[in-house]
Amino acid sequence: MKKLLLVAVMFLALASIARAEFPSDVTILDKSSITKLSDDQLVDAYEDTIVEIDANRTFHATSGFSPKEYKDFKALLKYRLLLLVEIHSRNLEMPQF
Repeated sequence: MKKLLLVAVMFLALASIARAEFPSDVTILDKSSITKLSDDQLVDAYEDTIVEIDANRTFHATSGFSPKEYKDFKALLKYRLLLLVEIHSRNLEMPQF
């Protein structure tokens, strides 16, 4: 009986770890707070939100990342987004692969 209970507890612990999520870095603001943001703050908030959504989707679509891998992946997504914004602001054509 003790072995069965131990196996059940271990299974529940592993299942909860597998479903664990990383906390979001995005603060959800209400409409009045959004209107008070400067242009730079508004763009930063939008970029952070896009990165968070993409990272979250990827996290759930795969077996998950370690905390360091998740942080590194989000940084890479942010870098890609910043490059795209700069390319667009310079009216350059996107490289085709």
